[in-house]
Amino acid sequence: MTPTNLCQEQLSQACVRAVVFNAGYNLWTPDVDVGIDGAIINPAQRGINQVDYQLKATTHYVVRESEIGYDLRVEDYNRLVHEDGIPRVLLLYTMPVDPDQWLAQSEAETCLRHCLYWLSLMGRPASSNVSTERVYIPRSHLLNQASLVDMFHQLTG
Repeated sequence: MTPTNLCQEQLSQACVRAVVFNAGYNLWTPDVDVGIDGAIINPAQRGINQVDYQLKATTHYVVRESEIGYDLRVEDYNRLVHEDGIPRVLLLYTMPVDPDQWLAQSEAETCLRHCLYWLSLMGRPASSNVSTERVYIPRSHLLNQASLVDMFHQLTG
């Protein structure tokens, strides 16, 4: 992994952690590659209390009026559409092209730029594409504290 990719990964993880813990939820991350990057867990919820996620950080995405387009690797896409009783989502952390714009700090704030979106692909057909599958994420699926709670309830019942 290049230093740039590693920085993108770490900043995206920091963003997820900030949103999840600020909402009062917990995170689980696997020690080995199990096909997901982690799980968001609601310790106060009975029944299905977790949503697994695949986290991607990118500067390569398309912004449309109401959605974000992203080319997801077919392997990751097919893993996210597979249903096994635990909801799964794609978390997409969109970043400025210029690495100097990824993080801004002052005495007043620490700001990660741009933002995190979520998308459930469960129930969609598997892709037979060779390398990527274009997914479109509604811009209304911006992940913040309130939308995390809504997303969680929507996916876990």
